Amino acid sequence: MSFLLSTLNTVDLSQHAIVLLAIVMALLALRRWPLLFAVSIWPGTLAHELLHFVAGWIFGAKPVSLSVIPRRNPEGGWVLGSVAFTHLRWWNSAPVGLAPLALIPGSVYLFMASMTPPLISLPGAGIKLAAAQCLIAGWPSPRDWSHAIMGLLVTGVILLIGYLLMMRMGLLSL
Repeated sequence: MSFLLSTLNTVDLSQHAIVLLAIVMALLALRRWPLLFAVSIWPGTLAHELLHFVAGWIFGAKPVSLSVIPRRNPEGGWVLGSVAFTHLRWWNSAPVGLAPLALIPGSVYLFMASMTPPLISLPGAGIKLAAAQCLIAGWPSPRDWSHAIMGLLVTGVILLIGYLLMMRMGLLSL
């Protein structure tokens, strides 16, 4: 990867970044047609939900179901995928909810790899499409954030109380 970075110039980087941005914008523009959008980003949805599932398994949230079939929710919107857990708790909700963020470094790696083929080429476009999928799917949903924020708040309060207790007991000093 470092060899790739050293051989690139800023013009190449910016041209490839513009193509990636155009692909991301094209995919996001498909939100006007929910079913077409769901189908076009399905690989990213699959990766997003699998990361929740694996993180839930690793952190003991006990995943019990995984769905990557797009469906309408009662409010009229669309649910692109979901994972259900039986033991999602304050201490494991943050890593489970934020697990899709792991796709962002993958997106960067794929983007860098897409710069090896010529700017306008089928392999380059395919790799950039995969990078765009990872970038879009890597952002946690509002529900993911609600789970994660609660866990992060509780963890922060516990750490703060522990820190203050250790300061009071003289175990830590400024």
